[in-house]
Amino acid sequence: MIDVKNLSKSFGDHMVLDNLSEHIYPGEKVVIIGPSGSGKSTFLRCLNLLETPTTGVITFDGDEITNPKVDINRIRQKMGMGFQHVNLFNNMTIRKNITLAPVQTGLMTKDEANEEATRLLQRVDLLEKADAYPSQLSGGQKQRIAIVRALAMKPKVMLFDEPTSALDPEMVGEVLQVMRELANDGMTMAVVTHEMGFAREVGTRILFMDGGKILEQNTPQEFFAHPQEQRTIDFLKSVL
Repeated sequence: MIDVKNLSKSFGDHMVLDNLSEHIYPGEKVVIIGPSGSGKSTFLRCLNLLETPTTGVITFDGDEITNPKVDINRIRQKMGMGFQHVNLFNNMTIRKNITLAPVQTGLMTKDEANEEATRLLQRVDLLEKADAYPSQLSGGQKQRIAIVRALAMKPKVMLFDEPTSALDPEMVGEVLQVMRELANDGMTMAVVTHEMGFAREVGTRILFMDGGKILEQNTPQEFFAHPQEQRTIDFLKSVL
């Protein structure tokens, strides 16, 4: 579904991503872990051109998105994104936050979008908040709404950039549960996270990044039980 060839990204003289090539296949749940500054979030943000690669080619669902002629907004409609900070529209109700994009882009009529919003809010157990405003919600509730808002566009893949790192510890579980259910439903996912339990339980493949490179990757069972690289071993010792 996503094909990355020779991806590099520099900020000035600082190389953040160093010639990465990778594939993400339909239905995979790829969990990207590594120390701070390893390039994880930059890699994820390059996948939908929130960061523009310095060099390299990225293809999504048959479209070469690094081609300057591509309509990236059309592509992004198929790529849901979950951020560390939720970026909800504070002046709109929760329902309006969810229905805005599907209606504006012509994906759904207003009635269809309202029906979909109701279904998704029921799914995350927040239907009673439909007419509330973001300021009236807890951090965990806001993050669940942000995921629902992305799902309302019926994406083919969900990209998550540390969606739980800004939350109080007791709210992390409710967001991870929504992500688990998405994974169980077969959603293709790429997730940058520090939640090793989630990585072990939900991931189909773990990528370990350091210094702008993918140093090691494997199934969760093999990755956590038999890490191969010394840098991976040292990292896992520090976080487990």
